[in-house]
Amino acid sequence: MPTSNSGPKKWTCPECQITIEIGNKASHLKGKKHKQMKVQTLHANNGLQEIKNSDQNNTSNMNLRGNFPSIQSSPLLKEWTLGTPPVYLKYIRTLSDITAVLPNLMMNTITAVDCEGVPKSLDLIQIATSQCVFVIDCVVLDADVVCGHLKPFFESDQILKLFHDLHKDVFSLNKHGIHHFSSILDTQLASEFLWDIQFVGLNNMFERLDLPNHPLKSQMSSKMRDYPDMWRKRPLQKYMIEYAALDAVLLLQAHTNLGKRLGTSLGVVMSASSSRARFAMENNGDRSVCFDKKRKYRMASVELLDLIRPQDTAKNEPLRMNSEVIDLLEILPEDLRIKLIKDREPTVRAKYELSDIVLDLGRRPCCWMKNERLFLSDDNLRNITRRELDAIISSLGGFGSDNRAGLEKKLHRISGLPDRDGVYVGLTMRVGRWFQGNVAMILDLLLGSDKSILILGEPGSGKSTIIRETVRVMANDYNVCVVDTSNEIGGDGAIPHPCIGLARRMMVPSLDAQSGVMVECVQNHTPHVMCIDEIGRPREVAAAHTVKQRGVRMIASAHGDLRGLVKNREIRGLIGGLEKVTLGDEAAKEEVRRKGINNETSGISKMKTQRMAEPTFEIVVEVARANFNEWRIIQDSAKAVDDILDGKQYKAQLRIRDPHKTHVILKLIDC
Repeated sequence: MPTSNSGPKKWTCPECQITIEIGNKASHLKGKKHKQMKVQTLHANNGLQEIKNSDQNNTSNMNLRGNFPSIQSSPLLKEWTLGTPPVYLKYIRTLSDITAVLPNLMMNTITAVDCEGVPKSLDLIQIATSQCVFVIDCVVLDADVVCGHLKPFFESDQILKLFHDLHKDVFSLNKHGIHHFSSILDTQLASEFLWDIQFVGLNNMFERLDLPNHPLKSQMSSKMRDYPDMWRKRPLQKYMIEYAALDAVLLLQAHTNLGKRLGTSLGVVMSASSSRARFAMENNGDRSVCFDKKRKYRMASVELLDLIRPQDTAKNEPLRMNSEVIDLLEILPEDLRIKLIKDREPTVRAKYELSDIVLDLGRRPCCWMKNERLFLSDDNLRNITRRELDAIISSLGGFGSDNRAGLEKKLHRISGLPDRDGVYVGLTMRVGRWFQGNVAMILDLLLGSDKSILILGEPGSGKSTIIRETVRVMANDYNVCVVDTSNEIGGDGAIPHPCIGLARRMMVPSLDAQSGVMVECVQNHTPHVMCIDEIGRPREVAAAHTVKQRGVRMIASAHGDLRGLVKNREIRGLIGGLEKVTLGDEAAKEEVRRKGINNETSGISKMKTQRMAEPTFEIVVEVARANFNEWRIIQDSAKAVDDILDGKQYKAQLRIRDPHKTHVILKLIDC
């Protein structure tokens, strides 16, 4: 006797190939899973899904030539379709083809544009329209030729052109002859306007718009970082062309949702996009940022904030130097001032470039200007005498245990060079300067965060100058106390220099007493923020940990850089310290797998060096003597230390300023 199937009827979606109960058909078609699976199914037959699975199983299959396993090379076809419903892809690589593209583009009102290989080179241009997507090969055709044909399209104010994070694309197009972009919309700026989130990625935007993601964005982004020239290799593989095409296709699909949400604000975002494009063309494709006062100085895109809330925009300040170098020069013997003083005022070089004056007994006196030695007398026999040294020393306030002295209410530092009997036979006179606006490009870290900041750099890199201006800026809003060893931050004398503003200053009687003064400051004066110019000994590291535990934020400096600090046994406790642990068999094998080590050649080690505790300083700022206007910002020192211990590069921001302008350039880098 035959039996009947009494179960619920099934239905297979023709677009995403998922089988469900037929009663759930309507809700399925509206669901997010359907949209995501639809895109993956759309491209599975063309090799995209194959490479995704290949990546998950074997990430080492791509060699330096950019070849992937089991994927056919670039097709001879000029056009084909992607999935069902069909998206027509036209691969343009001949002069006749590129000539035919422009009339097609000019018939559209909305398009989406993306480029590959930028900013180093312009290898592909993808332009999606409502009818098809063009993938234009700029290596085969030559980028200048392609841009010459496409110039009317980019200059047309009748065609809206969508970009996502246009900086590098626009810069590269401009480099090859397109000098004006009309009617453009950067969807990254649109995302910032809608959700108040900076630097939104493409897939992140799609998720917020409830649109399907690009299924291979993260995998291909990783490969492009590892193989930056992969888009220049010819022939291109088919899946690479389709991957690039999908960037523009999906971006075009976002237009409707974005337009509805932006409404009448669309024009504002388009104006901001044009400003961003102009800046990118003039500044090598770099990004300009500012800080939003209303949002606790959070980083923002300057083009957008300038339009919607200009009163809340905090930008870089042109540096204003306050130099009292004349007071230092006047204690020199008269004949040694001639090259440094003119008409009773310091020369331009002395005012802006002089860093140190070196006076050694029985030797020619000299100074240093921008790493260049300049002798103070042209007489080869003019040497420093004992009498001259004693005269200078007598004009100072006296040397401390660290062999440092200063001038009353001045920022200059005079360091003594003693012989074995403690008699000073040389002096190093360091010029102290105060730069207003010096910390304008880290206002988000100072005023928008409660994390402690460690400034790292070699001697002469400007750490003390940064600390001085940090103290002044933060003292306007917080109870700031300076632990001032050698009086280098607040100057010599009982009354501190005006450069520290409303902050208070605790002088340190000797170098050995610095750690005790740090703890005393917390116990007796209840500061919100403590600033210390230099931490260099284990006792000060322990004191910093104690201060942090008591809830006081710290801004301090130390010598070196982050990688050097990890190796420095005495002070690496500032970033959590290190310890060695012994792993079990399974844990050791898992560690080998996590790091991707070939255990056949390296063996399996059961000893592991790891970070011992949370860092005292969560943020690290690295500065260098070679360039005072480029700072590296490590916003997660714990993660960076862990990466260093794993043998990896760590993430950082490179912030660059022009000391005479108001913009700050931001780059994301691996160190």
